[in-house]
Amino acid sequence: MGIVRLFERLKVGRRLRRSGIEALLRLEEMTRLQTLTQWRDSSLGQNPLLTYGAKQWSQNDEDGLIAEIVRRIHGQGPGSFVELGVGDGTENNTLNLLARGWCGAWLGGEPVRLRADGTGLLFKQCWIDRDNVSALVHGQLISLGVEQPTLLSTDLDGNDWHICHALLTSDLRPLVWVVEYNACFDVDTHWVMPYDARHHWKGDDHFGASLRAFVELLAPAGYRLVCCNLTGANAFFVRSEHISAFPEVPERWQSLFMPSRYLNYPRIGHPKSLAVMQSLLGPIRSPKSPE
Repeated sequence: MGIVRLFERLKVGRRLRRSGIEALLRLEEMTRLQTLTQWRDSSLGQNPLLTYGAKQWSQNDEDGLIAEIVRRIHGQGPGSFVELGVGDGTENNTLNLLARGWCGAWLGGEPVRLRADGTGLLFKQCWIDRDNVSALVHGQLISLGVEQPTLLSTDLDGNDWHICHALLTSDLRPLVWVVEYNACFDVDTHWVMPYDARHHWKGDDHFGASLRAFVELLAPAGYRLVCCNLTGANAFFVRSEHISAFPEVPERWQSLFMPSRYLNYPRIGHPKSLAVMQSLLGPIRSPKSPE
């Protein structure tokens, strides 16, 4: 066999292997999507907002849930947000709000891949604990020129309950409060991870707090649970004066609980581009203040 024919056969073999791998990956994505659709359909009776779930840049279906919740109580105009714990900035709960013209602040312990200087996004790399979080958040709000954020999202993989308690004590009252809860506990369990200022998540179930613990923390401050996302990771609370905007949501919060279903959410469409994400960070706009 000549050297040219050998190379041609090798190239054909690589193409066949590549196409086979791509087919398997597509099948895996379709299987995950089918599983998630079945979970959603079986849960709509008690958790009706799940029908709005969608993924743009969030980890799971949070983008769609947030968009519908803020549409009902804030309208279509720009608002403001604060997100605690944003990873490297390429997968979180507020990138989609930036795309809709919002402005806001990110705080987290690792550097982000987006350049935020001179844009509608403020970013501060910092270690967040219950003693400094209030000053950090209110300092960013002052820089944004808002008194209260439209939306607050917390995902710190550890001391989340203690951080939320500190923010409540400092009179922070966003219209929408998104928290990561620990879904390995059922609705009857009040569990909070003991505070540890040096905590680093180890990939196990030692983090955060149960859904009941968050309900019992936020309810006295005037918040109602309206949804838990499909994979049992995030819970969505709104200020009680806006609960009439959610007539289909049952009053009994326990029925909204979603168990832990930590299945990788399928990435439909083209791979996400850092250049597109960077383009979302336009010039700062005047946010609409919460009513």
